[in-house]
Amino acid sequence: MAAKKTTPSDEQLPARQTDNQQMRMILAIFHAEYGEVPPRLAMLFADVADLYAGRWSSHEACAVTYHNFSHALDVCLAAARMLVGWNKVEPPTQALDGQCFHLAMAASLFHDAGYIKNKGDHAGLGGKFTLIHVGRGMEIAREYLTRKQWSENEIEAVVRMISLTDYAKMPDIDLLFKNPQLKAMAQMVATADLVAQMADTDYIQRIDDLFAEFQEVYEFENREALAKKGTKVYKTVQEIKDGTIAFYEKFVVPTLGKLGRMDRYLTNFFGDGRNPYQENITANLSGHLIDVHSQWQRLGDILTELGLASSEQITNALARQQILTGQKSEILESSNLLWREHLLPWFTTSAQEGRCLGDILMKMQVVEPKSLAKGLLAQMLPDSLHESLPPRKLHFLLQTAILLQNICKGPWILEVVLEMANEVLECEASSILIADLEKKEMLVALATGPPKSMTVGKGITMDKGLSGWVYHNGQPARVSNVSADTRFNNSTDRQTGFATRSILAVPLHVNGECIGTLEALNKNDDNFSNQDMNVLTILANMLANVMVGILCLQSNHAS
Repeated sequence: MAAKKTTPSDEQLPARQTDNQQMRMILAIFHAEYGEVPPRLAMLFADVADLYAGRWSSHEACAVTYHNFSHALDVCLAAARMLVGWNKVEPPTQALDGQCFHLAMAASLFHDAGYIKNKGDHAGLGGKFTLIHVGRGMEIAREYLTRKQWSENEIEAVVRMISLTDYAKMPDIDLLFKNPQLKAMAQMVATADLVAQMADTDYIQRIDDLFAEFQEVYEFENREALAKKGTKVYKTVQEIKDGTIAFYEKFVVPTLGKLGRMDRYLTNFFGDGRNPYQENITANLSGHLIDVHSQWQRLGDILTELGLASSEQITNALARQQILTGQKSEILESSNLLWREHLLPWFTTSAQEGRCLGDILMKMQVVEPKSLAKGLLAQMLPDSLHESLPPRKLHFLLQTAILLQNICKGPWILEVVLEMANEVLECEASSILIADLEKKEMLVALATGPPKSMTVGKGITMDKGLSGWVYHNGQPARVSNVSADTRFNNSTDRQTGFATRSILAVPLHVNGECIGTLEALNKNDDNFSNQDMNVLTILANMLANVMVGILCLQSNHAS
């Protein structure tokens, strides 16, 4: 076996790659694993590209936009990477050879070819073949491979691999494959089909294309008849999107289990404990989907925008959130009254029962912070900030994003987050202060550290103290020696006996309005850095967004 090597392009996921780039990446993997690419393999890719483009005399060009040639290449690339990952860790006696690679690429390329119409068929786009596309793809593959003089054993292996992608009628893998290497390769192809599509960064948007294919088969097969046969019939595209978490939890994860969790070999391919495919899947679930249990939606998507700290994005995000939760624009018009009557009492409530998106992700065992940090946080942070923050702080922000999706369980989640912030910022205490305009106070809604029991619920006059300055100016403040800063008010220290030395305070902004501050106290060396300020600002944006959700939930209950 040739020495293994990876190129920079090998580290990229399929998203946003052209078809030619995809093919070059796949062939580069073969070259790195086995040596020179044989003409038969290169010809296979070129010929199937012609099939999808309509250059075969027997078939029209592929007209469906979900199960297209780009998807076939995504599956090829994921399967190729699993193969390499397998060879890295499994015994040499079980290594997958170049022939296995050939067979897997043929199966991946043809597995959805059944959506392509025969020449002269101008009815529909090909979605009408949804229920029978696997069988059609098997026949197209068989005809092509026979014509290209592949051996009967090779052809049979490819056709059987394709049959494994018919998840509704998945055959017995052990009966299909007596050879353990072929069995493993078949499992990788079927796994790649599921993983590649859900890891696409445009997965949620592409569900529109999938729904169009479903609509066509409903028209050709009669939706009432299909429903009677037990086929799921979707009425709207939103119905599919709303059910994506359930689909992943109840179908994808169990199916991956039946296939031997071959996706784990992607981690071996990429190294450093990373699986960017799973990172993207988790980001898709967390960033675009609905947490029906907590009653406010698309939290991750909004967090992404808040992390960018653009006022326009924040405004748009909150506007969308209000629409999604059924709230009218008036929800923030009398915001201070709402903060005081609905938000502040929430901080004293006990834990609540409820199963949130974070719970679901944990249960599905897709949340592995060490491996997810880079992928998920890359979608939450500006590139420059993502690259500048060390892994420990990125890890903290990732954990926070996941934890906050369990906020329906009660304010103790925020306390956990603040305790984690104390650790990562290497400080002694932290607190959330909410502005009460009626009393002209900054009210300590939540606190951690030694002064916790004596400060929660206390009010600090707005026109005094650093928190009041940050609130009025809407700007962060960093003080390494409070005794030398005229903005600092030591009245709280006198009441509690706590000795404040250094402070980092950032504003809590909602829809351009400052509603309070987030503070960290007494860094170990008393020198809070710009990096610390960036982390605390991102955290404040996350918390502010969550507080809007709490407010909507509490005001709903009150009404």
